[in-house]
Amino acid sequence: MVQTPLEALPLREQAYWRIKQLILDEEFPANSFLSERSLAERLGMSKTPVRLAIARLEHEGYVRVSPQQGIVVLALSFEEILDYIDFRLALESFVVKSLAATPNPARAQALEAQLAEQARIVRDPTSTRQTLVQADMAFHRFLAALLGNRPILQALERQQEMLYRIAMRIFQKHPNRREQSFAEHQTLCRFIASAQQAEALALIEEHILRIKSLLIASEA
Repeated sequence: MVQTPLEALPLREQAYWRIKQLILDEEFPANSFLSERSLAERLGMSKTPVRLAIARLEHEGYVRVSPQQGIVVLALSFEEILDYIDFRLALESFVVKSLAATPNPARAQALEAQLAEQARIVRDPTSTRQTLVQADMAFHRFLAALLGNRPILQALERQQEMLYRIAMRIFQKHPNRREQSFAEHQTLCRFIASAQQAEALALIEEHILRIKSLLIASEA
């Protein structure tokens, strides 16, 4: 998530990014308990930068610190998850509708290249859940970047960490989603390339709403 190499950052920043990534990757799952001492030992640093990192993560809603329980990793509420999915649906529907408005050979070629990279990851049996999620999210960011609407791209990028947590949950509960999702991406690109706007719009809505239905079924 961070662009600058971790080693070049102050220790408090290194601690922040490393602990956050462990939470995002569910190395520290929701509702698990942490301690400054164990974190400091794992990261190979003193408790001071860890304490500063935890304060920042608490402010951002990743953990809660209490005298009774210590450090608790917070789960996304079901309502929050549904809100993020609706947010994504609104933005990405506009992106796809705009991309599929008219044929564009250069865009079609760019989509093919992106699909080829995603296929390599999806079909690699050694790919981890984290790698699969990152590839899936990269495809959707690519669509927004291809449109060239900077505010939309920035809005999606600001939500990447929360969307990552949601996608990690989906890929954990539904392992076959990797192939299903990629197949839908392939069809979507075909619709965009051939300017089948109505079909492309219907598919992106179905694609995102399926995530909501899978989550609701998992919570039932």
